[in-house]
Amino acid sequence: MVEQSLLDNVYRILLLAGIAILLILLINNFVIYRRKLKDHISLLLISCFITGVFEILWEYVEGNVELGALTYIFAFAYVIFFIIFASIFSHFFLNAFNCLPKRKRIQVLIFIVPIAIYFVFCVTSPWTGLVFSFGEDGVLIEGDLFNIGFPIIIFAYLGSSLVVALINLIRNKSMSKLQKRITFLLIGFVIIAPLFWLVQVLILGIESIYVDTSISLALSLIFLISNLNAILLVDSETKYKEVEADLKIASNIQLSALPPSNPKFDDKYGIAIRASMDTAKEVGGDFYDYFPIDDKRICFLAADVSGKGTPAALFMMTAKTVIKDHALIYDDTAKIFQLANNRLQEGNKATMFATSWIAIFDSETMTLQYTNAGHTYPIFYHKDKGAQYIKKVDGLFLGVMRDIPYKSNTISVEKGDRILLYTDGVTEAHDVNNNLYGEERLLKVFSENIEKTEEEIIDIIFKDVMAFSTGAPQFDDITMMVITIK
Repeated sequence: MVEQSLLDNVYRILLLAGIAILLILLINNFVIYRRKLKDHISLLLISCFITGVFEILWEYVEGNVELGALTYIFAFAYVIFFIIFASIFSHFFLNAFNCLPKRKRIQVLIFIVPIAIYFVFCVTSPWTGLVFSFGEDGVLIEGDLFNIGFPIIIFAYLGSSLVVALINLIRNKSMSKLQKRITFLLIGFVIIAPLFWLVQVLILGIESIYVDTSISLALSLIFLISNLNAILLVDSETKYKEVEADLKIASNIQLSALPPSNPKFDDKYGIAIRASMDTAKEVGGDFYDYFPIDDKRICFLAADVSGKGTPAALFMMTAKTVIKDHALIYDDTAKIFQLANNRLQEGNKATMFATSWIAIFDSETMTLQYTNAGHTYPIFYHKDKGAQYIKKVDGLFLGVMRDIPYKSNTISVEKGDRILLYTDGVTEAHDVNNNLYGEERLLKVFSENIEKTEEEIIDIIFKDVMAFSTGAPQFDDITMMVITIK
């Protein structure tokens, strides 16, 4: 009697230890691996943890006649959560091997309906005795649906995953490295779980194979989840490195598509341009461009595509090409934008758009023709008027809808005049308190450094923006261009 009591205590201690380790894995799953609650691994850990908890409660209250109702509830919960665990287990591995039925109805039939049916049997069991019935000593009497039906459901779920994995492996079906690793891990789980149970039986002498499986289940699941997280982490890092390499290539391609940031023009153009672009991600949606139209005219523009990352970069490449193609044909900035807008709107299923400011400088007439398509206001400096914003918007941004009307404007310029083009990554940069850098600060910094070179002005503004936003992440691309009339 003393020996049996000691074995019971050892069993409970081992079960508590297994559940405690599962709880630690569950916490790590959320904190370290950042997995969501609905993630398969999270659900596996939660369902197994709850199964173990209810088995402990069942073991604790069973035999107490006054707690008969609680005994039944805990046993009922143990059985249901065990089946839920097995169902999630099967769903996870079949999904990993791409063997899940495509139709949702079939998935519901396989993974949910058996749980619902067994739930009904458990609820009605006090009257039918199919799952459990009460003995006079407060101990539950196991019915046929527990001794036969319950293990059939568990082994059907757990076994289906192994069968599919082995079939794919034997057929040498095209399996990814990740799938092969998961297959071997699953085989290891299926081997280790019975071994744990066998050791448990040999040491503790527990006779029931069905009720007292939580220790072996918990320990084998600890093995499974620990290795599975390691495998998925390695796979994620590999994919991350591949994506990172691709993004570096994409970034180089994007930068090579932009004209030099410090070009040297012939004196016939009478203009100096310096530009810079600093992306918030590896690739960005901002761009600038400049190019001669003929011996006396040169076109320059700055633009900002909606969104971030690769989609914005792809749209940026398209927009840059389309605008330049039309600018080399037409000499009216309004018409350039009208035609470019229609081209960009065609097939734009992602509903992306670009704000842009374009200008054509004529060195013979000393005029600047420009159009603003929803872009930030440029700053124009004239020695007699100082620096001030050109607050004109001549049409909506590009790519939203067809046949948008645009208007062109023309101003006279003189030697020494300067223009600063920029994207909203400058004025909308924010500090740790979410205060914006703003137009007033930009105008002030530009005005105070107007006598400096183009490179120096861009560098000073950029450093001022970075100093202002110290401690806050750069959430947008920062592009600037300074044009000086020579």
